[in-house]
Amino acid sequence: MGNKGLHSSGASDDPLAQNRVGEAAGSPAAVDGADAVLSGRPYRDIATALTPSQSGRALASVCALLIAGLGCIGLMLALLPTPLSLLQVIGVLGGVLTGCGIFFAMRWVVDKRAQKRQSASVEINSDLECLHDARWELSENEARYRALLDTQEQAIVRRDASGNVTFANRAFREMFSNAGEVVEGQPFAIAVSADDSSAPLLAADGVRSKRYLQHAITASGARWIAWEEQVVTSPDGNGGYEVQGVGRDVTEQRRWEMDLAEARDQAEAASRAKSRFLAAVSHEIRTPMNGIIGMSGLLHDTPHTPEQETYIKAIDHSARNLLALIGDILDFSKIEAGKLVLLEAPFNLSNCVQDAVELLAPKAHEKGLEIAWSVSGLLPEVIVGDETRVRQILLNLLSNAVKFTDKGGVSVRVMPVPGSSLTSADIPLIVEVQDTGIGLTASEAEAVFAEFEQTEAAVRHGKGGTGLGLAISMQLAQAMGGDVSVRSEPGNGSVFTASLHVKRTPEVEHAHALQPLDAARHHDARVLLAFDRSLERRALSEALGQVGVTAAECEFDGAIAALEAAAHADAPFDRIIIDGSVGPSAAGTLLAAARGFNRQGKVLGAVLIDVLTRSDLADFRALGFDAYLVRPVRPSSMLMHLGLRPVAAAQAATPQLPLAISHDQHGSAVRPASPRRVLLVEDNEINALLASRVLEKCACDYVCARNGAEAIAAVRETLNGETKAYDLILMDVFMPEVDGIEATRTIKALYADCPLPVVSPPVVALTANTFAEDQACYREAGMDDYLAKPFDRRDLEALLDRWFGQLSLARAQ
Repeated sequence: MGNKGLHSSGASDDPLAQNRVGEAAGSPAAVDGADAVLSGRPYRDIATALTPSQSGRALASVCALLIAGLGCIGLMLALLPTPLSLLQVIGVLGGVLTGCGIFFAMRWVVDKRAQKRQSASVEINSDLECLHDARWELSENEARYRALLDTQEQAIVRRDASGNVTFANRAFREMFSNAGEVVEGQPFAIAVSADDSSAPLLAADGVRSKRYLQHAITASGARWIAWEEQVVTSPDGNGGYEVQGVGRDVTEQRRWEMDLAEARDQAEAASRAKSRFLAAVSHEIRTPMNGIIGMSGLLHDTPHTPEQETYIKAIDHSARNLLALIGDILDFSKIEAGKLVLLEAPFNLSNCVQDAVELLAPKAHEKGLEIAWSVSGLLPEVIVGDETRVRQILLNLLSNAVKFTDKGGVSVRVMPVPGSSLTSADIPLIVEVQDTGIGLTASEAEAVFAEFEQTEAAVRHGKGGTGLGLAISMQLAQAMGGDVSVRSEPGNGSVFTASLHVKRTPEVEHAHALQPLDAARHHDARVLLAFDRSLERRALSEALGQVGVTAAECEFDGAIAALEAAAHADAPFDRIIIDGSVGPSAAGTLLAAARGFNRQGKVLGAVLIDVLTRSDLADFRALGFDAYLVRPVRPSSMLMHLGLRPVAAAQAATPQLPLAISHDQHGSAVRPASPRRVLLVEDNEINALLASRVLEKCACDYVCARNGAEAIAAVRETLNGETKAYDLILMDVFMPEVDGIEATRTIKALYADCPLPVVSPPVVALTANTFAEDQACYREAGMDDYLAKPFDRRDLEALLDRWFGQLSLARAQ
């Protein structure tokens, strides 16, 4: 039945098969087969199995036999001489019936045998027909499959376990026609280039699939073929396996990838070369810049005319501007070259912000701008991070704000990220720099952090620069796990926000920058901030609020009304801060009014002054002012001068962290009784001249060495007792023959190996590279401190005071 069903299905789907089935049904063999099937069936099924004509012929034959039998019986009875008895009649009928039964039984046996033979014949013919159809369909499918594979662009091949080709499409034959004709049933080897090391998949490898790249020699020449091979079951049904491979020509893709990789390598090499070039050129420029700034400082100390004074200041100003530009280029080259290393060390956050603000304050005051800062009391006093980079971000944002602000002011606020944990080891903080400058459009705000980007407004106002400051700040902030963003509108100023991640000091008690005051002593302290600079007022008010002091803000013109309202409320102010820019007369009048409204006690008066206006201090003091605050105001200094914190506590609130070595316990340098001896190691004659002149002014004896080799030789002479010992060594880092790093290591080793009880003098690096990674390198070499180039007379004097004071204290002890 299964074969008949398969044949019927094939005949119904294929018109050619249907024709073959019809022809077979009309053939004599088919008719005989049908009769054989009919004759072999039981008699009870004849009526249902035969056709109407066949049933009529069978019934006529039976009737004829019965009539013939009855006729014979009648004839026999007629011919008998005497009538038969009943018994004889029954006997005759029984014989007749028995004969009929024997006849039909024999006929049934014969028909049954014929039916079996014809049924077997029909089944054989049906099976043969099905096999014939299946073979015809298989042949047709195979042709279609081969035609389909021959139209593919990929090379397709099959190999048996012995490596013989069992199938190959047209693309394979054409691609490798150079290696000979592909004959199925025989092995075929693909020609490969000498540098090819690929290994095709074998059925016996135990791996189901494999991908590899083959450098093959094809009819079109050397090409890269990407093969994807897998093990499949053999079609011969013997349980074996074959390897089917599909190859794709990827020569063009390979060439593109190689060109792209080469272009990327060239771009990276060019970027590294550019960064090295910028770093080298910038460093070489800083060396003569040191001479320009230093010599202008020495020239300023000599007698000169007012006109010469103007020229000297112009030289110094231009040199420092160029120095700032070189610093930006150095920073950018370091970041671009991937050599940025962040240092993690404890530092005072308030001092860091204060240093940056004080550095930009003179420029802001020259433009008539107010500049203020505040650090949230929620932040620890000392944090762990890279102080140099944090200060650099502050300076970049502040200098940008001061540059693009012509009126109003600039404020800096440092606070924790809202909602962040204040007890975890990691401290996310926000540095917000707000200005009242020209502002930015939306498109300018998106592009302002790109390298070398200049806004149209900046160009129009003639305030363009390198366009690197903000880009460097963003990359530094991102290196610290944060970012820099801006909110701005044209004409309404800008707010730059830098988010940074620093750490809490694990071993130090977490004191805050501004500790709350003694409530018992200052619970009724009330301070009036009576001046017009809103940004500065807000910063000072926040600082007072953090320590629990009530502060009120008002403009100068509204101060009298504020004093009167407080007096009527029976809460007069006992402290007042007035801007000195209104003049001594107006300020004195307001102070007198404040004291007139407060009849319960004395009112302390403080005046705000700029660095350049100290000449009026005598007038303010004569009018009754008790203290003055120099802008930008330090919160700790304000609390001390307002009498809200003792002097010792105020000084302890902002401790200075040492750069390399602690100062003496008295906090001041001690001048030596005798001249100190300094070894100056500097290959640049101008820098050596500058340092030598400062050493002479500081009453120091010095010896010059032009490179590290001469310095080592000079130290050996002191250890051999040929010359006096040195108290300090000023060591240039980049020198010919032997550089400062190697010379320092050698000098430290000489003192360590010396049998005499001598101590190596401090070695101070003279270098333009003062970043954290550079400082770490200097410390590793044994250097004790550094002096950043370019330096002026004050910088070198401060260094000598620090170290000679320390040495004097050590020798005295």
